Amino acid sequence: MTRRILKYKNLITIFFLILSQAFILSLLSGCSKNNIINEDKFVRVYADLIIQQDTLNTLNYKTDTVKIKIFKRYNITAKDYKNTIAYYNHDPGKWEKFFEKVTAYVEELKKQNAK
Repeated sequence: MTRRILKYKNLITIFFLILSQAFILSLLSGCSKNNIINEDKFVRVYADLIIQQDTLNTLNYKTDTVKIKIFKRYNITAKDYKNTIAYYNHDPGKWEKFFEKVTAYVEELKKQNAK
């Protein structure tokens, strides 16, 4: 009898493992590589959003309007942007490298504007 209960517990555990993997795969498939913005473009988009948000604080423009304009400029959608954020959230180490690139990009923009 105990052997039978142990066997069912093992089957139930395996079932839940398979179910959880299927759930994770379904979440990840929603963020497939096709819907992820390439890193170089994402750096520019993110930097532009940050710069515009700083500007917006003094000009009282709607953030959503500026986001839409930036997304159009780079030919991306809000869904692409959200999927890319989710993709980076799966690996926090990617954020660190990404922010280093954003910082370097913003510094380069500052140099260009100083000329």
